[in-house]
Amino acid sequence: MKFIARHLLLCSFVALAAGCKDASPSISAPPSEPKPSLGSPQVADSLAQKAYRHTEKILSFGHRQPASPGLRKSKQYVSQQLKKHGWTTVEQSFTAQTPKGPLQYSNLIARYSPSAGHNPWARSCTGVLAAHIDSKILPNFLGADDAASAVGTLIALAEHLDKHHPQVAKEIELVFFDGEEAVGPGISFQKDGLFGSIYYSRAVQSSAAQQVAPYKKLPRFGIVLDMIGHQDLDIKIPSDTPKSLLRDYKAARTKLGFEKHFGFSSGVILDDHYPMNVIANIPTIDLIGDFNKNSWWHTSNDTLDIISKESLSMSIQMTLEILSNQL
Repeated sequence: MKFIARHLLLCSFVALAAGCKDASPSISAPPSEPKPSLGSPQVADSLAQKAYRHTEKILSFGHRQPASPGLRKSKQYVSQQLKKHGWTTVEQSFTAQTPKGPLQYSNLIARYSPSAGHNPWARSCTGVLAAHIDSKILPNFLGADDAASAVGTLIALAEHLDKHHPQVAKEIELVFFDGEEAVGPGISFQKDGLFGSIYYSRAVQSSAAQQVAPYKKLPRFGIVLDMIGHQDLDIKIPSDTPKSLLRDYKAARTKLGFEKHFGFSSGVILDDHYPMNVIANIPTIDLIGDFNKNSWWHTSNDTLDIISKESLSMSIQMTLEILSNQL
């Protein structure tokens, strides 16, 4: 596994000036290109099968608490699986000051690079697909849906894009955040939890500010997945979801007939999308399960038994639809 932390430790943000357009009324605008179709319901069902198997494998390593053997093995598994499908993975290591003292964390970041000798970090990416890979420090807690199912889904999507949409794959960065879970009872922004996404967001923002690789310009959008595979799927996106992503989310749930399963939270949610929005300035949506209604959330009942392939398929369809519309 390579390390490129030196590329990701730059600081401060500079706004980029917008270019001008020829607004001549005598020339008709060219028709917009059709959005790519990234997968049918049948494709999503197949990907859900793979996502389920990846989830099962990750859970076999044990809990994924900070610096644990289970977390290390999970990261190795993710990197190995992505490498099979043309993705280059790097580790972004850092120390975070937590309520329990300094702890070591590391995000995994992957870009598509199927050709030998090609440096994927020399270009900017258009969009980010992300999930957190750690699990909360609780007795007998595996975190099947929080959030091994999302990690397994990203692996399945990475394979799908490699095999069927390599040009789309080249526009995407995959991120597996460490340290999403608070070491104390709950997340408190910039005090406890979201350690990986905060560190990543600062690095992206400062790289883009100086217009240097690997983020010479900011990604246009982000999609975070969290708790997307539970039975009787109930997703609630945060109330502060950026407008363009909210529009595409509404369109996708209507088109796919998933209004029952994909709804709206009445308030802001502190999850990994939050630093991406407020620190990195990457408009990001959070497809997150309604933890207020799930009795298994942060308990020993969050096991493979609650994971549904049907729910994974619906979440995959929504992700692909939003991704297609954002590209």
